[in-house]
Amino acid sequence: MTILVPSFIDNGIVGGHWLNLGVTMADAPDRPNTAHWPPIIYAATLVIAWTMQRVWPLPSLVPQTVAMIAWLILFVGLGIGVVALVHFRRVGTPFDPTAPARVLATGGIYRYSRNPMYLAAIICLIAIGLIAHWTWLILFVPVALMALIKLAIEREEAYLDRRFGGDYLAYRARVRRWI
Repeated sequence: MTILVPSFIDNGIVGGHWLNLGVTMADAPDRPNTAHWPPIIYAATLVIAWTMQRVWPLPSLVPQTVAMIAWLILFVGLGIGVVALVHFRRVGTPFDPTAPARVLATGGIYRYSRNPMYLAAIICLIAIGLIAHWTWLILFVPVALMALIKLAIEREEAYLDRRFGGDYLAYRARVRRWI
């Protein structure tokens, strides 16, 4: 049986046609997603916010002193992301959101958050908005967050449930999605 998927939904391609992936159900590996949604969401958020700030500028929400403190927030976000990536590497599972998980990461920073990489990215987007005085970016972060939850996190959670079963359910029960 050939898998037919709407290209605009699962492959991130705008259009209304169906795309024949040319693989059978038996050949298709179980994986969390078919598109690299997180970087697409982050890039789209930055580009849209930058464009809106140029076309319809909004005043800054914060004074310059707060923008300076935002550099610290940016480095905290980057630090969380690096620690999460290093932990994935240490336990031997890929950080590619489309690759099958080899191991359920539950130690290190993952004892406190099930999604520290996504948390780090959201923190960084907010910090960039504060540093650059892009009010539009700060306003678009909740939209990016909802897109991230729907297009990446919920799919990954369903995948991890299929892949790791009771181990993932126990982990999910004791560790919050964010913090």
